[in-house]
Amino acid sequence: MITYDIKSALKSLFSDRKFTLINIIGFAFAISVCLAISLFLLQEYSYDSYPQNADRIVRIIDSNKNSSNIDYRVKDILLENYPEFENACLVQRETNPTNINIGSKAFSISDIMSVDDQFFKLFSTSFLYGNPSKPFENINSAILTESKAKQLFGSENPIGKEVLFERTNLLTITGVIKDFPSNSSISAGLLLNAENDDFKFSFSCEKYSDKSTHRWEFRIYTLIGEDIDHHALSEKINSKLGSLQPYIDKIGFLPIKNMYLNDSTIGSHSKRGNPELLKLLAAIAFIILILAMVNYINLTLAQQNKRNKTTGIKKSFGASTSDLFVHFIIESVIVSAIAFTLSIVLVYALSPLYNSVFGSPIYIDKLLDTSVLLCLLVCILIVGCISGIAPALVLSRSNPNDIIKKTARQGKTQSYFRNALIIFQFTVSIVLIISLLVVQKQISFVKNKNPGFSEEHLICLSIPYLPKEEKSKTQSLVNELRNYPFFQNISLTNGVPGKINFQMGSGIENKDLAIPCLIVDTAFISTFQLQIVKGRNLESGDYGKVCMVNESFYNYFEFANLENKKYDNYRDDGLDIIAVVNDFQYGSSHNKIAPLCIIFAENNNYYNLSIRIAANSLPSAMKTIKEKWGEIMPAYPLKYQFFDDWFDQMYEKEEHFAKTIGLFALLAIAISCFGILGLAIFSSEQRTKEIGVRKVNGAKTYEIISMLNRGFSKWIAIAFVIACPIAWYAMHKWLENFAYKTELSWWIFALAGLISMGIALLTVSFQSWRAATRNPVESLRYE
Repeated sequence: MITYDIKSALKSLFSDRKFTLINIIGFAFAISVCLAISLFLLQEYSYDSYPQNADRIVRIIDSNKNSSNIDYRVKDILLENYPEFENACLVQRETNPTNINIGSKAFSISDIMSVDDQFFKLFSTSFLYGNPSKPFENINSAILTESKAKQLFGSENPIGKEVLFERTNLLTITGVIKDFPSNSSISAGLLLNAENDDFKFSFSCEKYSDKSTHRWEFRIYTLIGEDIDHHALSEKINSKLGSLQPYIDKIGFLPIKNMYLNDSTIGSHSKRGNPELLKLLAAIAFIILILAMVNYINLTLAQQNKRNKTTGIKKSFGASTSDLFVHFIIESVIVSAIAFTLSIVLVYALSPLYNSVFGSPIYIDKLLDTSVLLCLLVCILIVGCISGIAPALVLSRSNPNDIIKKTARQGKTQSYFRNALIIFQFTVSIVLIISLLVVQKQISFVKNKNPGFSEEHLICLSIPYLPKEEKSKTQSLVNELRNYPFFQNISLTNGVPGKINFQMGSGIENKDLAIPCLIVDTAFISTFQLQIVKGRNLESGDYGKVCMVNESFYNYFEFANLENKKYDNYRDDGLDIIAVVNDFQYGSSHNKIAPLCIIFAENNNYYNLSIRIAANSLPSAMKTIKEKWGEIMPAYPLKYQFFDDWFDQMYEKEEHFAKTIGLFALLAIAISCFGILGLAIFSSEQRTKEIGVRKVNGAKTYEIISMLNRGFSKWIAIAFVIACPIAWYAMHKWLENFAYKTELSWWIFALAGLISMGIALLTVSFQSWRAATRNPVESLRYE
């Protein structure tokens, strides 16, 4: 019996190839999107599950400060005093690009970590060369990953090779490990020994003269014993901190499996995912699949008149309602199976597009896993059955006598159901269109917002870490560049807007706050074209004794004036605050401009060289910069970036979000158009006699088209009314992520409605035109 049902279903599908092809293609594209999103979600949710004991590894955090910055001494204190900890390791990432030299070759690398020996055990790293039981032979040993070893040494075995780190530390390669998995939030190419004090990269203190406040911060990962309750353990430690007291206020644990998607701590320095984006993508996948199923239902019901005769004949020969129901379900499952098969091919073919949309590769080979294949089989059955239920119920319950006599008519319930599906489809489409327009408007707003300083023709050169004997090269470069008229201003700084390297306490009673600080030379204000809104400019003898603050600083500390106002610079005497400059954007527009201190001090550790270039002189200026850099610093690669590009990169996440919304909005509209096309075909077939009569009585073609399109316009208008409050609420919540945001203008909603109405009418108008231009004699010859 099942064989007959399958053959009969295939025959029905092939009898109307046009509708079958539309159904399969629409389904296939929708399912391919769902599969691509599913593969991406599988990858994202699998992060940090690769270590052997991943379920028992946690990162130590300070719960009171919501910080992952923990002094390295905490590790030994925990291991010595609490047997619940079986092992622990130190991890510190170098956040700045670093220069290394191998012979005469110079490299700039940014994937450096400082770790201890236990790191390799805790994170189950596989050694290709070296001794896994003692990876670091001494404090000047270094470990490379496989890809980094190939980059630096080609096909040579790097064991025993020497690397000059920042022109000061001569390192010996003692091991090569496999690359970190793609689903690891912790990764590096060069791993250094944390036992070496030179590689304790992060330092902080409350008062520099008080060494008891000095802290060298790491990320500390621990392996907790089996069946140990994390909450109970943290309560036990916090009830009597003892020797931990100077280094941590309240201990907490962050499981490494939660780091990627649920880490909100300060200073984690690990790769982070976007849980909100994953939820959005999961919702989009579900909605796209629902739209495809709705589309299938509409297109199938649109063929009802054509299929009624076959259904009536089968019932006349004894087929029961349940037999016909099963027939239509099998037909739907076959369409689902073909669409799923085609969707896998589409995922392969469109993988570059999906990789671009998701911002990371999707691993298609996972589709060949047995468990995934079984899930796909179950999904084929579920999608096929759910899609086929509504058509099966409608088509299998028709009265054979009415069908054969051509007196079967659609009930109002069926009509309402089809129209509700169309409204649902276009509600989703309009919400996505509005979302896309709002996201694009916000991106344009933050990119074009006045940052408070002139960023045009302003370039930042990264100054490498220079050994003491080479420090003068920085000033030599500045002196050379100042000889050229197209370099209007040049300023040396430690930190720049967009990348501030450190913070210091304010030292102000009752309002102590970690303040971002810029260490700058006297040319900073003129180079960035900042405005002094209160106080005075620099004078002779100020260097190293004074600072300026921004307006947010002045307002936060509620200063009435600048008289006798000081900023504590870890020094007993502090710095005199001589002026207030206008607020300028030194971070993302997601956050309000916060208090900032600009310290004018002679500093041999300048890491940034900002240059304002005269308009229309960019080619000559860049050529000169490259030539002079090559003459003065040949051992160091030149790295630079324009400030406008730098600030644009802060919104890559939003641009990626817009790209994602845009793609799926287009797909939703396309699927919705398939559905409305099916309804247009159904409507024109149902009204064939009416159209013929109207034509005979002198109705014009445009009048017929208007009549047929009027109903669809009504459903799109209803969808628009439903979509607007939904989109407004969703976008209002999204814009709350920005301190500086655009308005939800009325024209965005109007434009989205017009776009949807235009696309819908273009879709149905062709079918309406065909029905309106048909010879009325053909329509009425059998009436």
